[in-house]
Amino acid sequence: MRNIQITIAALASASAIAITAPAFAQDAPAPEQAAQPADNSDIIVTAQRKAEKVTEVPISITVANAAQLERQQVNTMNDLNRIAPSLEIQQAPGQNTGGGGSIRGIGTQTFSAGAVASVGVVVDQVSQGNANISDLFDVSRIEVLKGPQGTLFGLTTSAGVINITTNAPDPTGFAARVRTELSDAGTLGSKFGNQIVQGMVNIPLATNAAIRLSGVANFRQGPNRNASTGDYNDTDRYGIRGRFLWEPTDRLTVNVIGDYTKSRIENGGDFFTFVKTSGPGTALGGLLADTTGITARLASCGVTPGEGNRDYCSDDSYVGHTENYGGSLQVDYEADPFTLTSITAYRKSNETGYGAATNVFRGDPLELQVANGPTNRRLSLFTQELRVSSPADQFLEYTAGVFYSNQKQTRDPETLAVSVVPFPGLVIPIVRNPGADIDIQDESLAVFGQGTFHLSPALRLIAGGRYTTDRLSMDRYDYFTPTDPFSRTVLDVQKFSWRLGAQYDLANDTMVYATASRGFKGGQIAIPSAPAKPFVVQPEIPTAYELGLKSTLFGGWVADLNVFYSKIKNFQAQQCTVDSTAVISCVQTNINGVKSRGAEINFFGKVFDGLSLNTGFIYAKATYPGGFIGTDGTNIGGSQLAYAPKYKFTLSGEYEAPVTSRLKGFLAADTVWKSKVRYEANSNDETTFRSHWLVGGRIGLRTDDDRYSVAIFGRNLFNVHEPSLMQSDFPYTTDQGEQNIGAIYGPQSFRQIGISLDAKF
Repeated sequence: MRNIQITIAALASASAIAITAPAFAQDAPAPEQAAQPADNSDIIVTAQRKAEKVTEVPISITVANAAQLERQQVNTMNDLNRIAPSLEIQQAPGQNTGGGGSIRGIGTQTFSAGAVASVGVVVDQVSQGNANISDLFDVSRIEVLKGPQGTLFGLTTSAGVINITTNAPDPTGFAARVRTELSDAGTLGSKFGNQIVQGMVNIPLATNAAIRLSGVANFRQGPNRNASTGDYNDTDRYGIRGRFLWEPTDRLTVNVIGDYTKSRIENGGDFFTFVKTSGPGTALGGLLADTTGITARLASCGVTPGEGNRDYCSDDSYVGHTENYGGSLQVDYEADPFTLTSITAYRKSNETGYGAATNVFRGDPLELQVANGPTNRRLSLFTQELRVSSPADQFLEYTAGVFYSNQKQTRDPETLAVSVVPFPGLVIPIVRNPGADIDIQDESLAVFGQGTFHLSPALRLIAGGRYTTDRLSMDRYDYFTPTDPFSRTVLDVQKFSWRLGAQYDLANDTMVYATASRGFKGGQIAIPSAPAKPFVVQPEIPTAYELGLKSTLFGGWVADLNVFYSKIKNFQAQQCTVDSTAVISCVQTNINGVKSRGAEINFFGKVFDGLSLNTGFIYAKATYPGGFIGTDGTNIGGSQLAYAPKYKFTLSGEYEAPVTSRLKGFLAADTVWKSKVRYEANSNDETTFRSHWLVGGRIGLRTDDDRYSVAIFGRNLFNVHEPSLMQSDFPYTTDQGEQNIGAIYGPQSFRQIGISLDAKF
């Protein structure tokens, strides 16, 4: 109730901002409307750091413009799973480095404080590094670029880039907007509650300057529930962004952007609940015997294990806070015949709360209890990019630049406590590790460039390169190792990456291309348990090949077809070995021979007046190398990577038709199908989730000028419990060798039904 009251107040405040606008605002088109192309065949992207038709870019791209993002109600990074078949987002603990993305099955699968994302996130041309973002609001478009990137971006990645562009200020007229989505646990079949309010106001300051302010308030109750109290977990997030545009001359453009987000999580976060329990067992190498059995202990507080179980028991209250903010200054100057660009950016992130053990394991009435004490994590990122771009429509078009980044992370000790609770009221400490202070710095300098040679009106050749020098260092002070507590680990790397290709226009709006590229993903420093010292995990080097075709159908529907092959040297993963006594030992390391190959097809845009349809399908066979030993000691070489469905299908469509002379009705569908997904690098079928559909949609009315709309929406209508993560041996194996299974569930795992309202002024 408190969150609903806050939501109503926020909505009223946002509405007040909008309706106090000058009267002329009623006649001014909203900037996001004006920015939409008149013809969907002219979908514009900036994948190559310049505005181009998507059908002219020799990169496989899935594009979601503002209309599609609103139709699919893409409000968070996790929602991006529904826009592109090649993209998977994992927001579970340890899976969300730099956004937690994987493309074509390739993502970050070994994790430490200094890990680099395989899929980078760029917002308004600024790399976000490891500063994860949650809410997406006032977004113009999102481009999912597949394959190694780095010859055009300051950022370098091994699997791809999520390129996010927010709406820019518009000096031509005032505009404002309010949109909200409201759902409540238990109402209309919703399994959790979520109230989202987004607002925007665009204010012209002069004929050559404007400011745009946008904000979001996101309150969520659930999906997890404390069976001891009956309360859902609360997550409250707030965000604001300001953009200033100034064009003092026809040659000079200045963009200033600043943003701030804050969140409060009460008993929230992502943690395991039991989906399968077995009989009595042992833990801690046989030192602890569970004689009662987990099932009976959970039942004593009202928890029933099973698929979709989101209940836990705890008398404790855990509250965490996160704060993220940053700013950027972009200056573009047309110094004939070149365009010079400078982008200076800084980001800061502060997180206070509890460590991974407390976030993952809750105080269920078990004999074995694992918890962390309070901890703090801080991250700062400074980047500077300088670029020069040639004029268009000449024999050689090129972009070249220099990129510098300096990312620092500080992590306070995560005190770890393991205790035995033989019966309520008696707690026996077994292990108490005071943890370690960790300071990490990742400093990188690169020069990059790419050129396109126009050999004829139809034939173009592409060549690009990048030289990166990277220094990663970690200082660690381990309070659990008093004899030699301090260690310093350094990794220095210099690498050259490249891209070559050709593209040929078969006809107007039909192009084929072929590319070969070698990428680079920085190394990391693994942190083993004391007394072992940190050690280096080498950079990841992918070599990728792609053949594609792009065309425009029916005058506006874009087709993007491609086949791809990628082989990765030094893939960063967890490698296990089995010794002669059948003891399994797993460490973070590099492995060679990981491959991803397959084919993808995407269609997006307007099929005809009244019908917009975005759909895609991917076959991505992403496999471990031959002889790879999984975490259970079995040989899983040649099998599909964890977190990587082999097949995935997405479809988002909307049909609208007049209802009256001033109203239009619309019906929208949003569905995803995935083949089975394994969540552990082993042969355990119990931590593999079956193939499944996730079906959603909207039905509603909007005015003929698209200013006002109301709709009823549904997500995951059939309440399919797709997990974010699954784990075996949770918390230990039974005496009969059976495993307890835990799962982490997120909002995507349960049905949500609500109402949405949208008003533009």
